[in-house]
Amino acid sequence: MEILYYTKEAADDAVPCRDIRWLSVGDYAVFLEHLELCGQRILEESEWKSAYREGTVYCGLFEDGRMVARACVEKYSSNAWEIADVRTARPYRDKGYAGLVCGFVLRYILNHGKTATIRTEEDNEIMKKVIGKLGFSVL
Repeated sequence: MEILYYTKEAADDAVPCRDIRWLSVGDYAVFLEHLELCGQRILEESEWKSAYREGTVYCGLFEDGRMVARACVEKYSSNAWEIADVRTARPYRDKGYAGLVCGFVLRYILNHGKTATIRTEEDNEIMKKVIGKLGFSVL
């Protein structure tokens, strides 16, 4: 079962990281390389473009020129947007990258005057720690 969290302000831990940037629709090849690094199925380019047309925007954290972690913002309502599709490639885990990409997206959402939401499975203790550090509460 998933747990939904929300916040209207960022915790002090939501600090910027110089190695994170927004992906454009033209960064499809970068995203594909990241999916392969994560061992995930390949996303068709039409699906990628469709997500961007619908307002979903991805950010990526880069190490040595390679995208190793990601998150996106899903603009699902006029007053609340969600941090979603958070993933760090296995060889790069335990470095705080999930918290960094989530914090990056969180600041974007809050800067647009929206309530930020995020969800995770109830047994995902690592993600629950990330969520707590960023200042989210259970909805």
